[in-house]
Amino acid sequence: MNKKISLGAAIAYMAIVAAVAVSLTIIWSMNKFDAKVNSLSQREAMYDKVSEVDRMVREYYYGTLNEEAIRDNTVAGYLEGLGDPYARYLTAKEYETYNSTEGGKYVGIGVVTELDSDGYIKIKEVYPESPAEVAGLKAGDIIVSVDDETATADNYQELVSTFQGEAGTKITLVRRQDNEENQVEITRRTVDVPTVSGTLLEGGKGYIRFSAITSATPSQFDKNVNKLISEGATSLILDIRGISCDNVGYITDMLDILLPKGVIAYAEYQDGRIEALANSDEKEIQLPMMVLTDGDTMGTAELFAQALRDTGKARTVGTATFGKGTRQEDKKLQDGSAIVITVARYSGPGGVSYDGTGVAADYEVRWGASAEERAAAMGNPNADAALKKAVELLNTAVKTEMNTASSAQSGSSN
Repeated sequence: MNKKISLGAAIAYMAIVAAVAVSLTIIWSMNKFDAKVNSLSQREAMYDKVSEVDRMVREYYYGTLNEEAIRDNTVAGYLEGLGDPYARYLTAKEYETYNSTEGGKYVGIGVVTELDSDGYIKIKEVYPESPAEVAGLKAGDIIVSVDDETATADNYQELVSTFQGEAGTKITLVRRQDNEENQVEITRRTVDVPTVSGTLLEGGKGYIRFSAITSATPSQFDKNVNKLISEGATSLILDIRGISCDNVGYITDMLDILLPKGVIAYAEYQDGRIEALANSDEKEIQLPMMVLTDGDTMGTAELFAQALRDTGKARTVGTATFGKGTRQEDKKLQDGSAIVITVARYSGPGGVSYDGTGVAADYEVRWGASAEERAAAMGNPNADAALKKAVELLNTAVKTEMNTASSAQSGSSN
């Protein structure tokens, strides 16, 4: 049996609800007003103090004022007062350079050189798909002359600098290869600097080493992973020791190749809002993996390790990472200068932030008496203790996987 509510009771109920809503709105507005007034009072106090200092300096300072330097250093000092180690001020000229730098690319012929013992230019490395590779240059070639100028120890730096220049311009080299000299004309163009190398170690371990992370890295990473798998890699070791990166897009592009479907990373902002930065599709690399890290693994390179740990795709070997888990953005000012400030904090798919703590090493390996010793051994499975440990762990993981698969097949055949 339905009970009827009288019209008077209904009106009274609606009045109470309206009163509560109005009260809550008033309380919220008062809190916002108080916060705004407090903020305005603090800002007024700051401006008053700066103004007071400015008046005193202009009245009593014995010297010439550099107005531009005062403005720049005042802003720089404000940012320093934030206590944020990653905040900084950029002059208009510095900001122009900051924006014009495209990571991982330059215009040139695409070689790494060194001074030969005879004073000539020796090619140490030729970048893949570069103008130099297309022209047939190889590591070990000797450059005898550049644009008709004989190479010597005295002009080495000057001649090597001419390998870079405007896109579309040409350079003529005389190179010595296999004891024969011939002339080669090469056209300069934009070159992707290799930042990823892949090596198939004994036992089917695909070892991928990063030298940097730039705009070119994700595609290079994809190519190296696929190449190693085609060569028979049954597991992967991803070496990000010493790598620092602040671009989250490059990292999430690489993680998309490795991870199952789902959120790759999150950012938490000042107002408490949490944003999913990227999602991985259904394609993933289903191989046992290990990630090599150290105290110089920094920024979004740490997010790479965190995401692989969170999803159970890999374990970390080495030492804990640096612990920079924040996101910086640049904000342009009216005069063309800019400030760079921290706007968010990163976390992996598991929602855990590594900021201030770093990504822990699942298997801690400390080795080498000095940085030079570690650098010389890095990548050598016999001398690199962390790499050696990763190989041992993967041997166990692969054997376990094979035994599990074998047991499953035996069970299905009975």
